[in-house]
Amino acid sequence: MVTRLICLTLAVCCTVSAAPESRIVGGSPAAIQEFPSAIAVVYHYPNIDRYIQRCAGALVSSWHILTTAFCFTGANINNVRLSGGSAQSLGGAQVSTAREIIQHPEYVAETRLNDLAVVVSTNPFVITGALNIVFIPPANTFLPDGLVTRVAGWGFESEGGAQLDSLQAITLTTISTAACQEAFADVNDIDINDSVLCASSPTAGTCFGDAGAPMYYNNVVVGLASYYKDCGNPAYPDVFTRVDRHTDWIMSVAVTPTGETPLRAAVY
Repeated sequence: MVTRLICLTLAVCCTVSAAPESRIVGGSPAAIQEFPSAIAVVYHYPNIDRYIQRCAGALVSSWHILTTAFCFTGANINNVRLSGGSAQSLGGAQVSTAREIIQHPEYVAETRLNDLAVVVSTNPFVITGALNIVFIPPANTFLPDGLVTRVAGWGFESEGGAQLDSLQAITLTTISTAACQEAFADVNDIDINDSVLCASSPTAGTCFGDAGAPMYYNNVVVGLASYYKDCGNPAYPDVFTRVDRHTDWIMSVAVTPTGETPLRAAVY
């Protein structure tokens, strides 16, 4: 089967070399070269004058980071830092500020519906071996149940544990929407529908600090960590915003500061 994948990029850059709840439980250390599009969203808390990794995202163009709207609950854009090119969340090889944060216009905070945001970087990231863009799927891509995916982030290892600075990764397998709805039947603060992906593992899951953590399948970002209940509890699958359900919106807002809408399509 041939699948068409879409990637946002700037041609000029391709030619040159306490935060919201939602951390990787049961993860293993990951090299940034394995997930070069992983971006740490770092927040400066002025009252304590400290920088803390708040969530994560995926670099989808030299200018744009795809993450969740929930990541910016109560945030001041002037305190946001974007760190990439390093497995260390606070020691990015490249660091930028946020020029603009574009939340999905139909985002519903109470149920995480349409939990998606595009961050426009103040300066373009330079593509290197340790920092690169990732494909986004075409609109309404078919994703079968049982898809084995990888999720990368900097979140906590447990609800009572410490937050680690080094990138971690886990393997999660997607489940059906019906099975996910059944698991969350008595939970009111999450809307399980066709615009999310649910995935689980007997030994791993997302936790504090993992909001926006990219879910990868074959170098495509198919999901973004949006909701979890009881870090790593296999009774409750992790919930991810499904990227392909929002591809058209992403493409419409992910423009450069000069108004360009560069695309690169590939056959995968």
